[in-house]
Amino acid sequence: MLISHQLPRWLALTVLYGLTSAALADTVLITGANSGIGLEFARQYAVDGWHVIATHRRDTVPESLAALSSQYDNVQIEMIDVTDSATIAAVAAKLGGRPIDILLNNAGIVGTMEDPAQKFGSLDYDLLHRFVDVNLAGPLRVSEAFYGNVAASKQKKIVAVSSAAGSLTISASDFRQETGISTRYWYDISKAGLNMGFIALSKDAADDGVSVAVYQPGLVRVARTEQYPMTDAMKSMMVEVDDSVSAMRQRFAELGPDTSGNFFDRRGEVIPW
Repeated sequence: MLISHQLPRWLALTVLYGLTSAALADTVLITGANSGIGLEFARQYAVDGWHVIATHRRDTVPESLAALSSQYDNVQIEMIDVTDSATIAAVAAKLGGRPIDILLNNAGIVGTMEDPAQKFGSLDYDLLHRFVDVNLAGPLRVSEAFYGNVAASKQKKIVAVSSAAGSLTISASDFRQETGISTRYWYDISKAGLNMGFIALSKDAADDGVSVAVYQPGLVRVARTEQYPMTDAMKSMMVEVDDSVSAMRQRFAELGPDTSGNFFDRRGEVIPW
């Protein structure tokens, strides 16, 4: 059993604090919850009465999360930098054995659409380490730290926001030429690595009944994508953030052991690896 070393800690805390998953509201922990898709996830789950652990990496609480927590008393704000194991461990210690039904790995970096540091001929190899650290290692760090909390929950789900750019099949097709979405080496590589990491995690987690999957949200209209130079094809692909998040939440609800280990779009279609 993968988490055999973690379960005694959870069981001890259950006795100490009288906590049971049935006695607590469904709980979601969201990384990168202070803007864009992450903020919308936090808002929607809060509206539906979930206990939302909304994390950010800023030195002070972002205004967006301060406003959300002032509106909903079921929003708990914590500081996690997914590249810093100490910040992750601090929050894990604070939560103790609280069950986490959905661990939502949303934090990530992208770069601009025409970032020269991600283009062949001017690649910044130091930047590669940053992308891997945030987009690939980050979700694995978080998933390891909170695995016992997820395994102790009712829903037992670990999910991550990925991208069609992480699909080798799509990248090898004519998709980019047809849409005008250019290659960004480090972003694409890091998302492909995330997908591979979560396939491996889904296999390791199966015996514990923990379901794992990655999701493609679509080309979502947020502050960052509003700055992209848009082809007509890209404009036609744009989806509003509330619609994308609502659809992905439905996909998370559908996730279970039988569908664990897959890469889905927001409509529930399996994306080729």
